[in-house]
Amino acid sequence: MNNPLSTIQPAQVGLWLLGFLFIPATLFFQPNLGGEGMSISHNISVWIGAVVVISSALLLMLKTKQFRYPKYWLAMAALPISMIILGFIVNNVLPTEWLFRQLYILGGFVFLMALFQFRFTPRDIERGLMLVLLCGSIHALYGISQIFWPNILTSFITPSRNVPYSTFQQINIHASFQATVLMIGVYLLSRPVSLTRSPLLTSMLLVSTFLSSFIVAFSGSRVGIIGAAAGLLILTLCHWQYFWKRKSLTLAVLVTITAALFMGSQGIERSSGKLGDLTSLNEAGVAQSGSNSRINIYNIAIELFRQQPLSGYGIGSFQKVWHDQKVDYLDRYPEANLPPERLSHPHNELMFWLVEGGLIAVSGIFISVAAILYAAFRCGWRRGLSYTALLLPIGLHTQVELPFYISNIPWFLMLFLVFIILHHRQRTRRLRLSRSAEMTMGVMAISLTLGVTAIMIQTVQANQSIIRFLNGRMTEPMLLQPALNNPFFRDSAELYLMRTLLLRELNAQQGQFAPQFIEWAEPYIEYTPIPQLYIDLSRAYLAIGDKQNALRSIDAGLARYPKLTSLQQSARLIKEAAAGMSKTPPQTADNQASKVSTASVTSQQVNAPTAATAPTQRQETLAQ
Repeated sequence: MNNPLSTIQPAQVGLWLLGFLFIPATLFFQPNLGGEGMSISHNISVWIGAVVVISSALLLMLKTKQFRYPKYWLAMAALPISMIILGFIVNNVLPTEWLFRQLYILGGFVFLMALFQFRFTPRDIERGLMLVLLCGSIHALYGISQIFWPNILTSFITPSRNVPYSTFQQINIHASFQATVLMIGVYLLSRPVSLTRSPLLTSMLLVSTFLSSFIVAFSGSRVGIIGAAAGLLILTLCHWQYFWKRKSLTLAVLVTITAALFMGSQGIERSSGKLGDLTSLNEAGVAQSGSNSRINIYNIAIELFRQQPLSGYGIGSFQKVWHDQKVDYLDRYPEANLPPERLSHPHNELMFWLVEGGLIAVSGIFISVAAILYAAFRCGWRRGLSYTALLLPIGLHTQVELPFYISNIPWFLMLFLVFIILHHRQRTRRLRLSRSAEMTMGVMAISLTLGVTAIMIQTVQANQSIIRFLNGRMTEPMLLQPALNNPFFRDSAELYLMRTLLLRELNAQQGQFAPQFIEWAEPYIEYTPIPQLYIDLSRAYLAIGDKQNALRSIDAGLARYPKLTSLQQSARLIKEAAAGMSKTPPQTADNQASKVSTASVTSQQVNAPTAATAPTQRQETLAQ
């Protein structure tokens, strides 16, 4: 009797795994602080899904005794190789961030190679794209529910302010994702699958097209609208003859898109209003007004690149070197228009890597991109342009924001689209492994899935511990223990713990913990210049009677964030307290530190419960 599992084809397994990756894994949500990486809930489950794909591919290799890979695999490996080279050349001051960045890039490359092991046929790839359409429709409906019912089930559904974030927690990323879904839907019209007279397929194409078009339009995202418009134009120019042959379906799609644009027209109006807000430049090319501060952000990044053009400043160094250079830039151009808050990324992927990795990192990116475009156009100019249109919305978004850092969904979607381009030319190598090597690889594949899943489950617990701590008004530091034991949340948990212990003592007019806080905060703030931490560090120095360093710390914060109102108010109070110390005996230093307004310097503490359930918010000046 045959085992039913033996009849399952690798492509079927691959499609089921992609279905898990793109649908249930992307919908996971728990209250969180927002931001980047594992702080966004669905990134945890998405990585579990990706690792399951990788492990399954390893087991398939053992079963078939074959390894399939793209012809241009070496060019695709250029980016991870360049990252490894940088690790030997540049001193990485933040080894944890360096490791996570390496794993992120290397994991993406391995995921791309894993997709080749499932032996997808062209029809299987079309089915995979249909899964992406289904994923897009679900997220669009999720977003529509946030428009009309923004605060229902806040423990399970991402809360919003009538904005269709979905689980992305950032409207521009959702818009670019839906623009890509729209490109896929229109692309499938030119494929044989659209010839199938299936009511289910036709309905899916029309529903997906309507929902994705509506989200893109309603979002008001300039980059999403531009990416969708440019992609539609390219696909129309490439396949107008195919669309003409499918007149009825093409007409239905046009009517669907038109209806969606009409219903989401208010977003288009907002977007056009942003385009009308032009930025004025002085003779030095410095932006002094307008809503777009990117010109100055890029100017500072270019200045840093010119100082270290070959290898950059090292992975994890951007916040330190950019804010240090910002001080010098503002000294030269005090009227420069820059974001008032802390910046962790220049909102341009190439600029980011120019600063942190220099020409070594950027050359790796360019080699991989050139290989993808070359492979695409080797398939013919029509198909090459079509593939370019599929990649355009996400690719364009990487040049105006940081989509891969906030959400991992665009990252794995882009890798799947790159696989579609590269799969036309692939090679197969026969594996000759000993029995012990096969057993070792099998154990590694299973251990990888179990290990990563265990780490990610603990990451969920770590996130919950921080949220419970903040919702409890930071009164129970022991709640942070799971986060302190987690590699992703350790730094954040340490920040909350150290601030809590310091503020407790200062509010009790004591300063015994201040020296320990200073020893921890000085190196921390150098590479993570959080505005609130400059305030806390100044208060700690006041608590030990060190007026000079207290003023130095708060002045350093003001130099980096001169337009931040909360920092300005706190600086005034700290300087008043420091001036008072000159007229009072040394033993009253703790009292002077405690008199600094708690309301103004602990705004993060007061707002923590709100932040714990709010979606990620970016400065409007940087929204697209």
